[in-house]
Amino acid sequence: MLMISPSIIRIDLSNKKVRYENIPAPLLRKFMGGKGLAAHYLYNENPPGCDPLSPDNLLAITNGPLTGAPATNCVNFSVCAKSPLTGTWNDSHCNGWWGTELRSAGYMGIIINGQADSQVYINIVDNKVEILDAADLWGVDTFSTQAVLKKRHSTDREARVLTIGTAGERMAKLAGIFAENRTAARGGLGAVMGSKHLKAIVVSGHGKFEPADPEAFRAIRKKINQKVRTSTGVENLKKMGTSELVEIVNETGGWSNRNYTSGRDDKLSEQLDGFAIKEKLWDGGSRRRPCPGCAIQCSHLAVVQEGQYRGLTHDGPEFESITLLGSNCGIDDPAVVTTCEHLCDTYGLDSISTGSTIAFLMECYERGLISKEDTDGLELTFGSVDALIETIHMMGSGEGALAFAANGTRDASGIIGQGTEDFAMNVKGLEIPAYLPQTAKGQALAYAVSDRGACHLRPWTYGKEVLGRGGQLDPMATAGKGEMVWDGQQRNAIYDSIGICKFFTYAAGLDELLELYTATTGFDMNRNEFNMVGRRVAVLTRAFNNREGFGRDQDTLPGRVMKSGSNPVTDLELDAMLDEFYDSSGFTSDGIVPEQLLIELGIK
Repeated sequence: MLMISPSIIRIDLSNKKVRYENIPAPLLRKFMGGKGLAAHYLYNENPPGCDPLSPDNLLAITNGPLTGAPATNCVNFSVCAKSPLTGTWNDSHCNGWWGTELRSAGYMGIIINGQADSQVYINIVDNKVEILDAADLWGVDTFSTQAVLKKRHSTDREARVLTIGTAGERMAKLAGIFAENRTAARGGLGAVMGSKHLKAIVVSGHGKFEPADPEAFRAIRKKINQKVRTSTGVENLKKMGTSELVEIVNETGGWSNRNYTSGRDDKLSEQLDGFAIKEKLWDGGSRRRPCPGCAIQCSHLAVVQEGQYRGLTHDGPEFESITLLGSNCGIDDPAVVTTCEHLCDTYGLDSISTGSTIAFLMECYERGLISKEDTDGLELTFGSVDALIETIHMMGSGEGALAFAANGTRDASGIIGQGTEDFAMNVKGLEIPAYLPQTAKGQALAYAVSDRGACHLRPWTYGKEVLGRGGQLDPMATAGKGEMVWDGQQRNAIYDSIGICKFFTYAAGLDELLELYTATTGFDMNRNEFNMVGRRVAVLTRAFNNREGFGRDQDTLPGRVMKSGSNPVTDLELDAMLDEFYDSSGFTSDGIVPEQLLIELGIK
């Protein structure tokens, strides 16, 4: 019986020591797994103020209790550490096969500290863990690394590989971690892995998943599958993936264009929306690439049909990459977007932050703040395909005049100066995603107070404020937005700790999720205790950031958001929303978690 896999692997790379540690049941009840479990370990074991690229910074890769369960969307695992990009807590999430395979090997997670004295990778086969030489893999791209290690370690079943690319090896702050055709890309955690001289983690497991209550598990799974079959939102995801959002968000004025200077461009939208993607890249949309056991199957295989990269295949492209590598850089060709996303994944770069940083550089170039002398002769203008592709090569390889861009907009603005910080579109160093914050004040607040910097997922208020999903709120109003964002942060902390893809919520809600959780784990938990896990985790990551020097002064937005456009988020509006957010969460007016709240929640 595998059930919740209540053990973790501890790996000290400095001493090349491996040990196994059981997770006490009370700890699992309090933090579940995934983000919550990792937050517990980092808060208690990371030295306050530690350098994110030092051996002391823990790298925690953790499953949720539902990861690997034979039910739809139960595939998510978390990669967590202190971020070199922001200096904050960071959790980045990945779907696909890797977390499920770790679950099959019998583990809830892996916690890695130290730094190897040479390049290494880790190979896990059930209860055997090896630290192996990776000299032949250093300098190799993500896809080639995975191919080599799959061939080397696949036996009676296919080995699953988690790896960094050359960007991570160089400790570029935009480097992510990649698992086949899925990514944990945000926040620079590939740089943390690279700083430990760790190239990859290979896992093969032979365990069988068995829920604590098989009959209850089958019943709730059937109920959820029925909801999936009848959900309009799920049907749209099946047909187009998240590319369906291009047309919708453009029509509502929130689709970022040309470094977030505009929220609507109908011509670009027609070239890049879901219908265009399906027609030009998906060959009728028939090639789905689902995660294991997924009933939604949002992922499709794109094939570039013409041009220099004809024949290139890649998953997607998805809404965020379409926007950040497409419209935000003035690009109107889905094949170019797909090519650029593929290059980002090949080098091991976060495509959201990469696109945002290049758009920032394009604006600097068009304003005359940088010239051809600064770009190795590139005409770095909006819409230039060659400039976009060549800049990604420089960022990924670390070679060329624009290699510095691989550390993001904040560092790039620091180098260029000249007042560029106002349109370096990041919060706490993490680049803003696709949704233009001026079009939904709640989404702007969510960017400002997210525990990892600008993030559209914690929570995605745009769906409710503008698209009317789950209710309707005036997007320009500020009243109620602080409470809404705090509620959303708690709910998302549950999703990120329990091990599900957030598309689960397109069909089912917290009630069904709780039923699935109790049937899987055997924990008798009511809705109040379930919700309390979300609150505890959200408070804990806030407390982590407080300890690292983050409070109200850092809960802010770029100058472009607060000073320009037709609906800027004014200082008064942001202050009012922050006051409500802190009041709802129980934080002080300075955004600090009181000691008593940590005690009440059992964190201390």
